[in-house]
Amino acid sequence: MIAENGQEKISFYYHLEHCCQQVSEGYGKPDRAAWTNSDYIQLSNILYRKTSVRISPNTLKRIFGKIKTDSRYYPQKATRNALASYVGYSDWESFVEATSVRADYESPSVNPDGQPEIGLVAEDLRQSPRQTKPAPKRWLWLTMLVALMLTAVALLLPETLLSDTISTNRVQLVCKNPVGENPHSANFDVLGFTQPADQLPPFTIDFGDGRHKPVALKNRRHNHYYEMPGRYFAVLRQGTALLDTATVYLPTNGWAATAYMMYDTSRVYPIERKNLFLGGQRSISAGEAAQAGVDTNRTFFIEFANTQVTPIDGDNFELTTGVVTSPTRTGVRCSQVSITVNGESSNHSFHVMKPGCEYWTKLNLSEQLKTGEQDDLRFLGADLRTGGTLKLRVLDQRAQLFINDRKVYEGRYQKPLKRVYGVSIRFAGIGQVNFFTLKDLKTGSEFNGNF
Repeated sequence: MIAENGQEKISFYYHLEHCCQQVSEGYGKPDRAAWTNSDYIQLSNILYRKTSVRISPNTLKRIFGKIKTDSRYYPQKATRNALASYVGYSDWESFVEATSVRADYESPSVNPDGQPEIGLVAEDLRQSPRQTKPAPKRWLWLTMLVALMLTAVALLLPETLLSDTISTNRVQLVCKNPVGENPHSANFDVLGFTQPADQLPPFTIDFGDGRHKPVALKNRRHNHYYEMPGRYFAVLRQGTALLDTATVYLPTNGWAATAYMMYDTSRVYPIERKNLFLGGQRSISAGEAAQAGVDTNRTFFIEFANTQVTPIDGDNFELTTGVVTSPTRTGVRCSQVSITVNGESSNHSFHVMKPGCEYWTKLNLSEQLKTGEQDDLRFLGADLRTGGTLKLRVLDQRAQLFINDRKVYEGRYQKPLKRVYGVSIRFAGIGQVNFFTLKDLKTGSEFNGNF
């Protein structure tokens, strides 16, 4: 039930409007005013496929303001949870908590009913004047005195202190459009600076896809181009200290294949293949990769991704797959396969390579990271060029890794993954996936991309 207090109502509707805008951006049509009846039908089907919650087109019309009512329609909790899930959050409360910081610098304009105007985007919200009651006259003299004192202090302070101040007490990294199709241009804001900049180590943003950039303190906004499906955790750091994390999510419609080449970080090569892994096709050929633009005489990788919000618990699941890694060919010596499980708050991943190449292996279980460069990961050395099975079993945050039905590793991690947001399988060169199953060990829920 919505509180009757006007300010609390504004807060409720602010988050609803913000969520509607993110849903419309994730749908690919941010201009909701131009939506037709078919858009609401299509969005209803998409939401059901992604969240397993059925929201009727008419309900969506009321939520998004297409059907006008006497007061702004506010949906029930299950509906709000589904909308929040679609834009990359576990539930409505998580969405509100993660986006509340934006209310500090973006306030919606309100109508006389105490509700925000429908359909305002971020720039409109910042430009809308606030409606406030005039201050009582008895407070006028005090207001003038405070203003004079502040002016005097400003004149006495050094100019550099006024123009170059930041703080790490509440520094936050906020992604304004965290869900998008592949590719996706994500827009970030860095907020909360209040201490002298010259007393602080440099700031950087690690975008979670292997790329990072320094943060210019006088530039609050930073954009990044994501090229491959997945769930990314962009991290704001001050020196080596982690300050805040923002998520970016690029879902797929079923399995998708993408190729890229080593040392060619400027391009990726989507490979168009309908019904991938269905009808018996278990691989992408060298010819198909070359046709997509890949120089198959160089070192290249092909990644199969299926990213979707699932009901599967990322801390209680079993993943089993049968793979065949690339034969020895130009640019492929180590015959690598990598498995990644995208979680709501972190990831699991492991790299298996031909014996002798363990230096390049990696094992990542949530916050636990081991690399062949620093750790003994010889157990990840296996020759799968003629085929083999890989299994990752996680029960109550304890992980077991099996290669060809032999347990090679067991370990525990602390930070839960929460829900599974998809998986990816990456090969160096041409690889083959013979079967794939992912299921929840406690509920029995199965992954929609099993085959």
